[in-house]
Amino acid sequence: MKKTLMIVSLLVGLILLMGFMVFKGTGVKAVAVESKPLVENENYTHYVGPEAIVRNKKGLKGLYKLYYDKHIAYTAPNGKPIHIVAHKSISDEQVLRAYNLLAFYLESDNGYDMEAVANKLADSNQKLVMAEGADGQSKTPAFALLGQPLYQAETPTDGGKWFIENDYSHRDAAFEEILHFVHDYGIGTKSSPGALDQVQKAIYAATMNALPKDKSQWGQVGLWGLNSRDWLLELEKEGSLEQEYLASVVDSYYGLWSSFQENEGGMWGIYTSKDRAAIKENDPMGYALVESLLPKYITYMVRLDPSFKGTFKMSLDPDEPYTYKSQYFVKARLTGDVDSNLMGNDQDNILMGNHGNNTLDGQGGYNVVQFQGASGEYDLVFEGQDLLVKSIKGQEGHDRLKNIQVLRFTDKDVLVKDLDR
Repeated sequence: MKKTLMIVSLLVGLILLMGFMVFKGTGVKAVAVESKPLVENENYTHYVGPEAIVRNKKGLKGLYKLYYDKHIAYTAPNGKPIHIVAHKSISDEQVLRAYNLLAFYLESDNGYDMEAVANKLADSNQKLVMAEGADGQSKTPAFALLGQPLYQAETPTDGGKWFIENDYSHRDAAFEEILHFVHDYGIGTKSSPGALDQVQKAIYAATMNALPKDKSQWGQVGLWGLNSRDWLLELEKEGSLEQEYLASVVDSYYGLWSSFQENEGGMWGIYTSKDRAAIKENDPMGYALVESLLPKYITYMVRLDPSFKGTFKMSLDPDEPYTYKSQYFVKARLTGDVDSNLMGNDQDNILMGNHGNNTLDGQGGYNVVQFQGASGEYDLVFEGQDLLVKSIKGQEGHDRLKNIQVLRFTDKDVLVKDLDR
């Protein structure tokens, strides 16, 4: 979303909202857990789930109360919330994916002080605003976009139809827009300093390296902004060049454009590179920047859409083009109750089943399957090399495990090699 619209929206909104707080008190602090059983296992992780979403307007005020219907809060290290507000057309899974991507950026552990970035976002009371429709085609008025917009039609869920089919008419803008949110209001830009001055300068240097030194050649040659001269000049005027460049590199780095067939480049063809190998060859400065800032793999627990049916793969299979994206997943869980399967990759994976019957195959690496209950709530039986895990209470169905080294229950970890056969 262009920065100009955001500024106009903010100014109009401030006029209309003058004199009252956006959220009551210090903000609604959502509890970022799914159903939370008693846990004695220090290795057990509670991942964010639907229970973290406040599904009503309680706590919202002003335009937020008029145009949005639910919200969730990411708690910064300083204890203050960073709110995500959503229109009723936004599904819970879309809200949770936005939350997870925000956490992914803010919790990347590559040596920079991302806690300071999160605290700056929280201190300035910034919001991620999930509106209905698409950019330029939304019924949500501009004055109600008080924060960084992210639209329903541009937020595929992992494992959902748009994701699996690589539907670029619903292209995944979540990586870009949430990165803009973190970049603009946390890391900082050339025109608006933030928490990470060193990183901001590196981003700007890589941006200018990707453009011709001769401004008259912008949009004609270079690594980025191809065939987009007027757009580049507009971005320069509003101070958004570096934000849009970084988003283009990150999108390609995580495989979002690898299956795009209409152009050889990424981000609709304005960037020369659509995958990591191309970035490394064509734009080594951009490649080094992203490698220094973000993890090689998506580190949040990916929630596969409840509608998914079949076998979801986390390793590259050119016959399944969605795997250009999912090859970078390391943690994934099936949701809903459809009988479906999950195949890991050569990394150390953490996998979770759903309420149906699943086959969970870790493939390579040292792999964990996490369950919702204590070890005594499951029957374990070997069938050849496979381990069958049957939920006595029925909360997770019956699972067939392959290439799994650890069973993680709420009370303890169980090593598969130590089980009686």
